Amino acid sequence: MNKILKKYGICIVVLLLLMGSLSSLSATQWPMFQDNLKHTGYVNQDSSYSTQTWSVQLDGPITTTPVLCGDKIYIGTEEGTLYALDAQDGTEVWTFTTNGAIHSSCAVSDNDLYVGSDDGYLYSINTYTGDENWKYKAGDNIQSSPAIDSKKVYVGADDGILHAIDRDNGDLEWEYKTDDNIQSSPSIHNDTVYFGSDDDKVYAVSADDGSLVWEYNTGDDVKSSPAIANGTVFIGSDDNQVYALDEENGTEEWSYNAGSSVISSPSIDERQSTLYVGTEKGNILALDIRDGLRKWEVKTGNMINGTPSIFGTNVAVGTSAGSMLMLNKFTGENIWTYNPGYIDNFAGSISASPVTSGGSLFMVSEDGYVYSLNTDQKVGPTGIYAYYLLAMLVVIIALGVIIKKLVIDKRIRK
Repeated sequence: MNKILKKYGICIVVLLLLMGSLSSLSATQWPMFQDNLKHTGYVNQDSSYSTQTWSVQLDGPITTTPVLCGDKIYIGTEEGTLYALDAQDGTEVWTFTTNGAIHSSCAVSDNDLYVGSDDGYLYSINTYTGDENWKYKAGDNIQSSPAIDSKKVYVGADDGILHAIDRDNGDLEWEYKTDDNIQSSPSIHNDTVYFGSDDDKVYAVSADDGSLVWEYNTGDDVKSSPAIANGTVFIGSDDNQVYALDEENGTEEWSYNAGSSVISSPSIDERQSTLYVGTEKGNILALDIRDGLRKWEVKTGNMINGTPSIFGTNVAVGTSAGSMLMLNKFTGENIWTYNPGYIDNFAGSISASPVTSGGSLFMVSEDGYVYSLNTDQKVGPTGIYAYYLLAMLVVIIALGVIIKKLVIDKRIRK
C-alpha cells in the first residue's frame, strides 16, 4: 500500500512540475505591437521563460513585428501569409492566406487575432484553428497595426481613415478622416486614441465616437507610432524631430532634433524616465522623457526603422545591415550583436521590431527568416549564411590553387 501511495505521490509531483512549466510559458505575453495599448515596449516579464534557439524560413520577406501570445508566435509575410508558429521550436501550427502583403502586426485578445493586409481587409482570426471569424473592408491598404480595447478594434489605412470596428462582428462603429495615409499604429489611453498621419499631423480622437480631441502639426509625415507615459504622448516625425505632447490638449512640452527622419516608434522605461528611439541615419537615442535632454547616443551607421525593445537592463534594436544589437539601457554600451549573415548587409535587413520575453528574443528579417535567440547566454542559431560563406571560402581557395598551378605550369614551359 505504501509503495502504491509513493508512486502516486511521485506522479502528482511530476504533474505539478509540468503544470508549473506550462503556466510559465503560457503566462508570457506580447499580444500586440509594442506589447500594450500605451506602446511603451516595456513589460515586467517572467525571467524563467526561455525557448530554444532556432530559425525558420517563411514564404517571403518579413517586415512586420511578431506577436507572442501563450505558446505561439504570430507573423505575417509580404507574400500575404499569416503564420502561427510554436514559440519553443518554430514548428508551424497553422497558416492563413490573404490577398496582399502583410505589413501590419497582429493584435491578440482572448481567442481572437486581428491583422490588416494590403488587400485592404482587416481580418479577425481564431487563434486556435486559424479560421476566419470575419473581415472588414477598408478603402485601401492596411499597413497600420491594430489596437484593441474591450469593444473595438482601431486601425489606420492608406485611405487616410482611422477605422473603429466592432470586435465581435466586424461592423464599422465610426471613422475619422485625415488628409493622407495612416501607417502609424494607434495607441489608446483614457478612452482616447492617438495616432499619426502622412498629412504631417498627430491626432487624438475619442474612442467612443471618433470626435476630435486635438491635433498637432509637425513638419512632415508621421509614420512613427505614439507611446504614452506620465500624461505625455511621445512620437517621431519625418521632419527629424521627436515630440513630447501633452496627452490632454496636444500642446508641445518639448521636441528633440534627431538629425534625420524618425520612422522608428519610441519605447519608454517609465521607472528610468527614459525614451529610446532610432533614426534613419542609424543613431539610437536615449532621451529623458521629462525634458528631452539626451542621455546617450549610439551611431550604428545603418538605418533603424524598427522600434527598440526594453528588457531587464538591456535595449534591443535591429538595423538595415541585418544585425540585432543588444545595448546597456543606462549607457548604450554594446553588450552583444547577433547577425545571421555574420557580416553587414549579407543577410536581410531588419526593419521590424524585436519581441523579448525572459531570456528569449524573437526577430524577423527581410530574408524571410524568423530567429529565436537566447539573450541570457548570448547565443543564436547558426544561420544558413554560414554555409554560403563556407562555400565562398572553398571556391576562393580552389581558385587560388588553380591560379597558382597555372602560374607554375607557365614558368615550367618557359
